[in-house]
Amino acid sequence: MSKIFLDTNVLVSSIDTTRTNYKKALRLIEKIKRKELQGFISTQIVGEFYVSLTRIFGGIEAPLTPEEAKEEIEQMLSSDIFIVLPVTELILRKSLILSSKKGIKGVNFWDVVIIATMLENGISILYTENLKDFKKFTDVVVVKDLQGIE
Repeated sequence: MSKIFLDTNVLVSSIDTTRTNYKKALRLIEKIKRKELQGFISTQIVGEFYVSLTRIFGGIEAPLTPEEAKEEIEQMLSSDIFIVLPVTELILRKSLILSSKKGIKGVNFWDVVIIATMLENGISILYTENLKDFKKFTDVVVVKDLQGIE
């Protein structure tokens, strides 16, 4: 079974019916539920998901209250659909090394943390809606969007 890591935007698309990739994100998660794929996220992704659920600009179409977001995330976590990986000190150190090697600055550091989490846990496939954010890492992981999801 292939191990895949999901970026925050895939989770957001799976619950926001107004997003272009809503149905494709749901299909990807269904494949995980049916054990066709093994789905991973990290503690970082859980935090980013909360931010996306509750913020007015750049998140979901109709932002949730903190209580609603908490319920949504607790339901996701208790469903055991995804394996949640911790972002450890070792992963942060690897992220710093990767950022230095690749010339990554600013907020893009968080994308490096995703890659370092994947590498540390032997995951080679990332699903994201932001291919451009990860183009510097196609030498170490396979970066896919949702367009190929049937």
